[in-house]
Amino acid sequence: MNKKTLAKIAAAVVVVAGGVFAYRAFGWGAMNGPVNSLKIDLSKPDALVVTKSLSSLPRDLLTVPLARDVLREDFLFYYEQTEDRLGLKGSLRRIAYEHELRWGDQLIRMVLDEPAEVAMWRDADGSLKHYVISVSRGKLARVLEEAGKVALKDTQLTIAGELRVDGDKVPVYALNYAYQRNLLFAAHGDRMVILSHPGMLYGADRKDSDDTAQATVTKLLAKDAAQQKVFHDQFHFGKTAQDGHSIAIKADFLSFGYQPFFGGLEALRFDFSKGAWRSQVLLDAAKLPKNGYDSSALWSALPYNPSSCFTLPVDWTSLQPVLKSIGGKTSQPVLPLATELSGPAAACWYGNSRLHTPVFVANRAGGNEALFESLFQAAIRDGKGVQKAQGKKGELRWSGAVSTAQGETTPTLAISGNTVVFSADGKLVDQVLAVKRKEMPAASDLLPDAKHTVGLIAPAALAKLIEQESFNTLPGQREPVLRGAVDAHLVPRLQALKKYPPYRMVLKSVPAKGVSWQALEWQAAGK
Repeated sequence: MNKKTLAKIAAAVVVVAGGVFAYRAFGWGAMNGPVNSLKIDLSKPDALVVTKSLSSLPRDLLTVPLARDVLREDFLFYYEQTEDRLGLKGSLRRIAYEHELRWGDQLIRMVLDEPAEVAMWRDADGSLKHYVISVSRGKLARVLEEAGKVALKDTQLTIAGELRVDGDKVPVYALNYAYQRNLLFAAHGDRMVILSHPGMLYGADRKDSDDTAQATVTKLLAKDAAQQKVFHDQFHFGKTAQDGHSIAIKADFLSFGYQPFFGGLEALRFDFSKGAWRSQVLLDAAKLPKNGYDSSALWSALPYNPSSCFTLPVDWTSLQPVLKSIGGKTSQPVLPLATELSGPAAACWYGNSRLHTPVFVANRAGGNEALFESLFQAAIRDGKGVQKAQGKKGELRWSGAVSTAQGETTPTLAISGNTVVFSADGKLVDQVLAVKRKEMPAASDLLPDAKHTVGLIAPAALAKLIEQESFNTLPGQREPVLRGAVDAHLVPRLQALKKYPPYRMVLKSVPAKGVSWQALEWQAAGK
């Protein structure tokens, strides 16, 4: 198996997610009811897809062996038959038939089969629910001329507002294609823009136009090609023509809003070209730690065979506001902890633990253990019930029982030499301490180049964790339907996942200055 094949297999783990985001963002499955209180800044999307053809994206995902084994062809059929897409097709067919038009299903095919950009935004629940699609197609001009006539006498297609683009008045149409499913579209020249929800342009009450949103849509409809690429600069996309697919996702979305703590990592990107996928990371040299992105000390402290594990270039000074607020609850200030820690940090999940109890490992430069004890006491019920212990080789360990919705956990913080480790699962902390004492194998045993390894994924261990969590969330034995569905659809895919060996993510270089995309290689662990 050559390196290209290995990279394609491993990249599927993350690329599949990108593909799902892109297709969900198309409205097929995206809830389109009343907008919640979340304010969307239309000038700053969380993800961007630039593609020569949206319809070919799922097919190209399935060229990756792992994606084909796990998703199977059901992935393609699902997105062809979802309720939203069927509702949209039905509405367009009815409008075309009743008004003697010729476009019907052709409008969907025009959008899917042509070069397009899809920008996506998260909703309050964290999912990429809102999108804007922009396409160029000469035939769309005729379609929109007909739409203007239909909108005057149709109940599902109406005129929602108006924009001014390049000095011209451009109507914005609203299409109600199913119950609480609405979208907007507008066209100017050979440009067409589709918005997944009226509230993205006109606010939650659909009355007041958002100036930022209006300006963004106006640029997407402009004749000037440079203005049309309104989202490209923030994703640092080049000016070369797209011959495949590019999916870029901001780190702030992937990290659930914790990205300010590792500002040096801005986004992940997945490109499909000439029959192969490749991965990149967007790094900001000015925000990377002074000592770089050397992760070797972390891998030598982590237990062997994680389900998934990632190291991040943390900017420890960004913790200062948090530490300052906590300091008011402690017997001594904990603000100096921002200078006690150094280098990257690791977040890892293990098959013998739970999804909500990863283990975190970092390195420290100072030697003030009292600061860590004070922080832990403030975080765990104001220090009540916290137990302190000293290990075999001088390790310090603090723990305390806490009741949660998932059951009782034992959050534990420990220090061993220059290593600091924390987890809501105390057993994982003990395993790290055992690795430090050379009593258990380390994750670095799998890695020939730990310094440049920034991620490790073990499909077999990951499948075990997913299977455990899935069955833990199911109702009891009295609900055979759901358990039968899991057995029939999920378990076979997890069995396929277990056949793949561990893979590591390798970042061989970081930018000396500025912000740029760096190649992220996927290699079989141990090679």
